[in-house]
Amino acid sequence: MPRPTSLDLYRELQAATPDSLHPLLHDLFRANTFWELQTKTATAQKLRGGNWQVTIHLQARKLVVDSAGTETKRPLRDWVEIGVFAPAEADQRVGRPLYLQKHLIQSGQQTIRLTVPSQPARAGIDPRSLLIDWNLTDNYKAVQLAD
Repeated sequence: MPRPTSLDLYRELQAATPDSLHPLLHDLFRANTFWELQTKTATAQKLRGGNWQVTIHLQARKLVVDSAGTETKRPLRDWVEIGVFAPAEADQRVGRPLYLQKHLIQSGQQTIRLTVPSQPARAGIDPRSLLIDWNLTDNYKAVQLAD
């Protein structure tokens, strides 16, 4: 009896995955897909009542690399996590999440505005590195406080 392969795993995942997530499954398992996700700036302003409005300027694109190394741009219209984090404690690299939800991200530049309950320290796109990105160090930035 032949041993199972990654193609067997892929078929099982396809069977268990809702149709709406099949494009993501294809990107992660069938194609050699990379995302270039970058937070350009992250700013915050305190609102009346103690909440903070965070504005994140993003740049995003998706590409597929073939076996010869040729990169082909693909339209990006994917649900990607956006995160905003509190200041880190002494023994932490990143503070507790103030906001962590998926947003529909498209190719190109875009701006996301959201409200968090306390002062943010870091914010960005795909902060937990769930997608395959060329450069993970530019996914989130320190939040600059607006006057």
